Amino acid sequence: MKSLKVILAVMLFSVTFSFANVGDANASSNITIYVNNEKQSYSNKAVLKGGSTLVPLRGIFEVLGAEVKWDQTSKTIDATKGTTKIWLKIGSKATKVNGKTVNIDVPAQVVNGSTLVPLRFIGEALGAEVKWNQSSKTINITAPKEVTGEVPSKPNTKKPMKVHFIDVGQGDSTFIQMPNGKTALIDAGTDAAGEKVVAYLKSLGIKTIDYVIATHPDADHIGGMVDVLNAFTISNFIDSGKVHTSKTYENMLLTIQNKNIKYIVPEEEDILSEDAETYLQILNANPNADDNNDASLVVAAGYCTNDVLLMADAGVEVESEMIQEYEEIQAEILKAGHHGSNTSSSLSFLKAVDPEAVILSYGASNSYGHPHKEVMSNIKSVGAKAYSTAQDGTIIATINCGDYSIAKEFKYEVDKTPPTTKPEEKPESLFKNCTELKAVYPSGVPVGHAAYELKHDGDNDGWACESETVTPIPDPEPVLPVTPTPPPVTTPPVKTYKNCSELKVDYPDGVKRGHPAYQSKMDGDGDGHACE
Repeated sequence: MKSLKVILAVMLFSVTFSFANVGDANASSNITIYVNNEKQSYSNKAVLKGGSTLVPLRGIFEVLGAEVKWDQTSKTIDATKGTTKIWLKIGSKATKVNGKTVNIDVPAQVVNGSTLVPLRFIGEALGAEVKWNQSSKTINITAPKEVTGEVPSKPNTKKPMKVHFIDVGQGDSTFIQMPNGKTALIDAGTDAAGEKVVAYLKSLGIKTIDYVIATHPDADHIGGMVDVLNAFTISNFIDSGKVHTSKTYENMLLTIQNKNIKYIVPEEEDILSEDAETYLQILNANPNADDNNDASLVVAAGYCTNDVLLMADAGVEVESEMIQEYEEIQAEILKAGHHGSNTSSSLSFLKAVDPEAVILSYGASNSYGHPHKEVMSNIKSVGAKAYSTAQDGTIIATINCGDYSIAKEFKYEVDKTPPTTKPEEKPESLFKNCTELKAVYPSGVPVGHAAYELKHDGDNDGWACESETVTPIPDPEPVLPVTPTPPPVTTPPVKTYKNCSELKVDYPDGVKRGHPAYQSKMDGDGDGHACE
């Protein structure tokens, strides 16, 4: 990372940067601007006008290596860098680049005595790359190497952000350590992986976790949560709000209630943590989704100019919605959705994210065939590097303010053999039904066990043929299995409250729909938040 020349103390001109939905006219700007990873500051505070970010012009032009001349009589601006010449006139949308007319959306104008012009037009005309990050409200400008005015870089003494993609087999668990000391655990793998997650976090010296996030109620994401909740002090539990009837989900909620942990069901775009250089944010939330996977909380985190996007099990429909919702959704590091399944990681989404590294969390020799060849082909198509917990174990991304490093790369050659019309042969089943399986394993088996098969997991809680839900799939095959009638679910005991006064003793901020203590009678305005 290189430091740039200190911008002149008195700046005569200003620049604009136009994006949709970034602010109201003349409002103070909360957007952070970086040029070549160097955070910019200006003598005149940046403002928003008509959806455009305005910052001092002469400073930006000089950082980008251009000479600027102002003609007071004609109210025109001439900027020159090498063979590139830019001409603008106050109030005119018609500009010129090397003598050719170029129309711009926002004309040069004077606001509070400063001359303003559109930054994207200037940056790109001078050969710089300009990117807008919706999640962190950051403008990143990458200038050509020949930019003038640079001085030797300063040593980086700031702590890095570390993202640990924990190897939990066929499941998900990611731990984030922010430079400001905040921590977040996103999912905890299967029940069998819970002790491993706890041991790994303790090896890092962790005693308190600021945010524990359950992206959705599938057992391969929340199975280890009870172990985590019992082992550490948890400040906030962030849940998708997607209700599930499995014992795994019920036990998790009971533990949260018994330990009086603050329980939050977030809304889309909620920012959990933010300071001048880091953020942790929810980009997708839909507790009413028909499918558990599409109810996944999608989590984004960032440090300076580098972003990490964690997709949980969100599918292609969620990906498509995110492309439409966020003007730019780029991230340097992407944890692929659904363990590398072809239900996620569409080519259009990968192109929109434009990752440099893709992390795949799955178990070796898993019965699902993860990662699917289509996904690996898509990753290769966008030029990203792929990393695998199955091959490399726990993967750690170390992110500094301006760069990052990942230890190992998962080499994968895309199979270019045309698909055959012959149906794929399935491995022979070890047990025809739960009766046979329980003769060997009386308590059933968890996902990841050699004897586990999805057809024996009637309630899809990650445990096949457990005593509570023994419902053998009828024989013989290949007759389609009859969907078993789920057993009646006994709702765990939940502390009830007569009124808001009682509830607010335990939950001063009230509770949202999906919280065990939520009751519609206390939600007078019907906004999904009781006793707020």
